[in-house]
Amino acid sequence: MKFTIVFGIILLAFASVQNAQSRRNTTYSESWPTLEKRTDKNSEEPETEASPKNADEEEVIRVETDLIMVPTRITDRSGKSVGNIKRQEFKIYENGVEQEVAYFAVENQPFTVALVLDMSYSSVFKLSDIQFAAYEFINQLKPEDKVMVVAFDEKPHVLCEPTNNRMALKLAIDSTSISSGTGLYKTLDLVLNEKMSRVAGRKAIVLLSDGVDTASGKLSAEDVLKSTAETDVLVYPIQYDTYEDVQRVRKDAAEIRYDNNDRPYAVQRGAIKGERLEDYKAANDFLNKLSDQTGGNVYKVADTLNLNSAFARIADDLRKIYTLGYYPGVERRVGVRYAIKVRVYRPNLVIRARSGYIFNQNRSLIK
Repeated sequence: MKFTIVFGIILLAFASVQNAQSRRNTTYSESWPTLEKRTDKNSEEPETEASPKNADEEEVIRVETDLIMVPTRITDRSGKSVGNIKRQEFKIYENGVEQEVAYFAVENQPFTVALVLDMSYSSVFKLSDIQFAAYEFINQLKPEDKVMVVAFDEKPHVLCEPTNNRMALKLAIDSTSISSGTGLYKTLDLVLNEKMSRVAGRKAIVLLSDGVDTASGKLSAEDVLKSTAETDVLVYPIQYDTYEDVQRVRKDAAEIRYDNNDRPYAVQRGAIKGERLEDYKAANDFLNKLSDQTGGNVYKVADTLNLNSAFARIADDLRKIYTLGYYPGVERRVGVRYAIKVRVYRPNLVIRARSGYIFNQNRSLIK
């Protein structure tokens, strides 16, 4: 009798949801699970049976918001994408415990990219290269792919919200200009937590920067890394080295002083934050952790040819990403980091996937 009542309640709830959805005339992605629409007829996600003694509304909501998405790239040793791996060949482990693959997609889906451009003073030496490569990246995208353009100096400037309008994107890139200060961490915080959190489907950040931050105040590299652990955004840093250029300018900006006989002499200005070798080492460490944690990749570039090659690789990667999902078998603890490992038992493959996540129940969609 108890099972019959619960089953009846579930049927009534399902009918109500279907009627409400038809009245709202809302379109959902047919290949990406959302809070509003968990079960997808076109996906391979299996039906989940609720235990009769726990089949109440609170339990259903908890299960829906616990879907963990794991974007995964598979390449061979030469870096070429491998696109013929079947669902049953994947294994996912959370904290060493194997999880059931509840969602699997490999179809060529559109994606949304936040193109984040460093316009701090150190980039003045690379500005034309950055703009040219950004145009080329946009030209490689398919009509349904969307791009958001964000430039930053001391603070972030959202120049264009996600769009597939190529003219709007070109105008946004054209409007970039060099200024002082480098608020890298505050910019990534904005893009991750305010912009990309509203985007459904495949999403990534392509960051063009030397990785050095000078103006983010209390925000730190650790804060940004924590934010990436709470999302499923892939991050691809394109790192250009400005150290030698910055040192050359610093030496040229010597301070003129006068001796006791009023004869001028030059004194080299001391290195400040953002110019020191340790700042560049910290930047390199940060960008590597950023890509490793999200499943992206760091591309080090020195000229326009390298930039174009990096953008071409990223565009190709984003169209060949496996999307895996699973429901954790245990209750989540807020603020705790859970390690993820993805395995495919074929020889000579390189697997890049997010390395873990931090549970945060305050987000609208827990990742």
